[in-house]
Amino acid sequence: MKVAKVIATCFLPKTYVPKTYLVGNPVGYFGHSQKCETEFDVINLLKFSIDEEKKSIPGISRDIIIVNNNVNYEEGNEFINNISETLIPGGEIRCITRKNIGRSFGAFNEAFLKFRDEYDFFLFTEDDVIISQDNYFKIGIDIWNNSPNPGFIAYIGTTKIGKWHWPQLGLNKNTAFSCHGATGLSSTKILNEVVKKHGCLPYYKGSEKEKDITFGEVAFPNSIMQLGYDLIDLPKNMILAVPAYDLKRSLIYKKWPSISEKLFFLLKGYVYKLFSNNETLLKIYLNILKKIKK
Repeated sequence: MKVAKVIATCFLPKTYVPKTYLVGNPVGYFGHSQKCETEFDVINLLKFSIDEEKKSIPGISRDIIIVNNNVNYEEGNEFINNISETLIPGGEIRCITRKNIGRSFGAFNEAFLKFRDEYDFFLFTEDDVIISQDNYFKIGIDIWNNSPNPGFIAYIGTTKIGKWHWPQLGLNKNTAFSCHGATGLSSTKILNEVVKKHGCLPYYKGSEKEKDITFGEVAFPNSIMQLGYDLIDLPKNMILAVPAYDLKRSLIYKKWPSISEKLFFLLKGYVYKLFSNNETLLKIYLNILKKIKK
């Protein structure tokens, strides 16, 4: 059996997110922190990810496929070229540079189509989420082999899909499920079925953030469920995917909120909904939140 981990990257600055935050349904700490304020920061992020990979014991030999969504950043492209085909414990690094279309989800598709004849399983993640805990690959394969109808093992978490995505994807309450970040593991067999139906692993064939999320992050895992397979969470207290910026700062990442944190989050959402119908009240509410955060 041969397996690969796909890491999507792009040498563009990212929105600064100082603190991992609550999001999703069920709600959890799935909105990851990040700090890549320059193109060169992305190079350092990839170096950090590779160093973490070298220290890990994945439990099964695997290759790392890094997909660079090209934005013509010469130093970044040179870095990608230099690390391609280098050996790491238990495998090698393989690199692709492609057009920056569809963000990470276009990158996932590119890696799968290029290498699907060489691997039995693919594990997908973005460059700012680190999957390196010991046995991280073996655990996913074991869960797969012990599940009656596996389609995708969610390494961050499964979630109900917000209703604002339903019309675009033709969803209803029975089909509106996906996985945060489209981060997780699936088999070549299942992914080939997705490609047969959709012509690719779903992603938006353009460049618009909200559509990239709808037709990529949301649609990709959902397309597997639509084929009749299960989206499967890790055991509740198991953490295999950690925000890179949290890990760099040696912060202890927790996946689930306390009861009080969850209640406060739900209360904020309810109040926001209540105030959002009035522009003046909404501004007052948002100002109050800013003061609370300070």
